[in-house]
Formats: sequence, C-alpha cells, structure tokens
Amino acid sequence: MYLYLVRHGQSEGNVRHAFHGQADYPLTELGREQARQAAEKLREVRFTRCCASDMRRAWDTALICLEGRNVAPEECPGLREQEVGELEGMTWEQMQNKFPDILYTFTTDWFHTTPPGGESPDDMAARVYSCVNHIILRGEDTLIVAHNGSLTLILDRLGLVPREQLLTPGWFFEQGTYSAVRIGDNGAELVCFNR
Repeated sequence: MYLYLVRHGQSEGNVRHAFHGQADYPLTELGREQARQAAEKLREVRFTRCCASDMRRAWDTALICLEGRNVAPEECPGLREQEVGELEGMTWEQMQNKFPDILYTFTTDWFHTTPPGGESPDDMAARVYSCVNHIILRGEDTLIVAHNGSLTLILDRLGLVPREQLLTPGWFFEQGTYSAVRIGDNGAELVCFNR
C-alpha cells in the first residue's frame, strides 16, 4: 500500500508568523493555489481513501486535492497539529520576548519540549501513531492531508528518517507538494519527499 502525504497550503497563521497549532486559521489565496499545485502533482496518482486533519487549513486542502475524484475525505482529529498552549497565536518575536528558553528548545529539541500549557510531544505522537496505525490496518492506498508536525510524526512512526534529523532543514514538509511512502511486508520506504 501507499501513503501520500500532503501538508496544508499556506494559512493566515503562516502569514502572521504565528504559532497556530490548533488555532483554526483558514487558507490564504496562496494556500489555495498551493493545494491546487499538490492536486495537479497527484493527478496521475491512484488512491481510494483520504484521511485529513479536521482543522480548516488541512480539510480545505484535502477538498481541493480531491476535486474530480470519487473519494470523500474522512475527518481524522488524530492528525491535528500540536496543541501549543500559551504559545497559541504568538508570533516568533512575541515568543522570544516571553519564553526565550522555550523558543530555543522548541526549535532545536522539539521531541523533548512541551509548550507551556500545551500538549507534550509524547502525547501528540501517541495520537498520531494511533491514527496512522488504523489507516495502515485498512491496507488502502491513502492520501493523508495534515500538518508539518503530524506528517513528521508519521515518518517517525514508520522509522523512515532518524529522529534527530526530523524537524531540521531538509525535513520540513513543503506546501504545494506531496511525499509518498510504500508500505510492504518488509516495512516502509520513503519513495519521494516534497515532489
């Protein structure tokens, strides 16, 4: 089976340079164009299922990617971005002023940093892993539309990239692209990244 991973297009939160884990910002017009770019790149790709985060930016990206297909998206709250607590809605500059130590560890050692009042990386990983496990059990070629954090955890769950490399330059999911994972009897293989 194949998993096709798509990050949502640019959202209003991205434009504000804000931490917006579970704040439900809509797509910008550029974000809609990026979703159309991903859809175009996926045009010849066959899949029978689509699982998407229920956050508007991911859900609307999924709807655009599915235009012209006989596939309905399924809401998967387990694929939501991390709930970042007191950081929610803060810009990088505001975070630097209020939580300078957290900003450094959040960007250099995410897997061991819980945002103040937010969801721990372990809790987020548990919900994303559970969701992905259910998707894999169905055995269908599936489009997954979500967020950089949750898509990164899918790579982690499948052992495709060493954890210390994840969330570092070169391992961020770009908007307007897709990545493909083949899952077989011998495990998982990353077929392409940000195509």
